[in-house]
Amino acid sequence: MLLGVRVTAYAVVNLAEHRRREAAGMAAVIDPALLDHLLDLPAGVPVIDPAGWAEMAGQPAGILERDPDGVSVTRRLEAPLSVAEVVVQAAAGRELRAVQDASLFAGFTRRWVAAACGRVPDAAMLEAKVCGVGILDPGHRVLLAAEKPVALTRDGWSWLLEEKVYRRWLGGRPGVRARVRARVRAEVKPLAEPA
Repeated sequence: MLLGVRVTAYAVVNLAEHRRREAAGMAAVIDPALLDHLLDLPAGVPVIDPAGWAEMAGQPAGILERDPDGVSVTRRLEAPLSVAEVVVQAAAGRELRAVQDASLFAGFTRRWVAAACGRVPDAAMLEAKVCGVGILDPGHRVLLAAEKPVALTRDGWSWLLEEKVYRRWLGGRPGVRARVRARVRAEVKPLAEPA
């Protein structure tokens, strides 16, 4: 569940960040206010910020470093992955609702609706075209290509979206990592190219 919508998210894991987090004993960070604050800091660059130094007391070393000088902080945390696209499953007769749900991700990633039947109502196709949402038939063939987001939103909430996908990836049942990597290679490329 992302943004209150059940989706299948296809992501590309930042392996360097994942390994760094594993070494630091960290998992997903799901505090939107903290993520939003961290976006104001460049990654890996010490910044003189006495107020931030005080506010960040108690944060794990894997998130940031507080220099002993009492004024500088260095952000270590980076996005653990990028969401390449999301797919919303549409039950028969619920295609329009699925397009509207997929549209919630317009500022974050490419959006798709997987239709349960081969015939998608004209209203849903028109809405999808206007919103840049792609439509897949039951055999996962492209009926309407998804568009790239016009402008990517980069804020604490978009980073939170990535962290929640990362948490799900980490908490998956045994073998999910191998399947996730295979699906990204096998399925993202065909969906990402316009028909």
